[in-house]
Amino acid sequence: MRSSLCLRLAFVAFAGVPSARAGILDWIFPKHDIQVITVTDTTPVGALRRPVSPANPVYYVAVSAGFRDFGGIVAGEKAPPKEAVYQAMGKVLAKQGYLPAAEGKPASLLLLWTWGTMNTDRVYGFNPDDTEGRQVNRRQLLRFMGAYKLGLVSKDANALMDDTLMQGVLFRDADQDLINDLSTEDLYVAAIAAYDYSAATRKEKVLLWTTKISCPSRGLGMPETLPVMLALAGPNIGRETPKPVAVKATDKFKPEVRIGDPTVVEYMQSNAIPVAEVDPAKSADAKKPASKAKR
Repeated sequence: MRSSLCLRLAFVAFAGVPSARAGILDWIFPKHDIQVITVTDTTPVGALRRPVSPANPVYYVAVSAGFRDFGGIVAGEKAPPKEAVYQAMGKVLAKQGYLPAAEGKPASLLLLWTWGTMNTDRVYGFNPDDTEGRQVNRRQLLRFMGAYKLGLVSKDANALMDDTLMQGVLFRDADQDLINDLSTEDLYVAAIAAYDYSAATRKEKVLLWTTKISCPSRGLGMPETLPVMLALAGPNIGRETPKPVAVKATDKFKPEVRIGDPTVVEYMQSNAIPVAEVDPAKSADAKKPASKAKR
């Protein structure tokens, strides 16, 4: 009788929990504050470009690769409307001096952006007590967050080098500890890559810089989180970071986020940003050689 009563009470308790991205775990554990990790890599060619600011803007043409799941797939993720992402991207970029090309304002940059999730991918054994599993994509998350700038992994995939670095860091500093810990969590991510526009018109790929933005996603929703992620990462977009930059938006700090001056913000809100869209899956298929018919 007592066990039956407990089961009924447990059912009532969990039935009242609103459905969330990670279900019961998000209800049991406290939610994260929005903690953003930003890392920017500038190429030698990009380092020769003049600094960009609202007083010295540059103009771009945007290409979107859209929403993508880069790691393990978690059911129930609600992606923000792409139009909302374009507006958020435009506002943040305008704050830093990057504006859409227009008549009389020719483009010098081609910006390729994408956003989505980079969740942990785990393999579970046959042991019923194995509730956490073994994460198989930890180095992927470490690289995205710029752990190669902290000596935790190699910049490019190299199993031998990664094992040497991971085992060699016996005494980690605060930055290394933070990135190391976050590499075991599901992430919301966004990435922006800048290419030379004139070279792109000649079908040449000249990369100038890449900025990667991530945020632990437990207890958060992407439609509400992504604009804040972008805003907090804004000052580091397109600017070389010697190491990953961590910014935590507490409830007290969130209302202080400002995106651009009123004139720029009003313009970006009332004008649709021209964005070309590409489908990565179709692009990959297009590169495959046509199959030959059997004779």
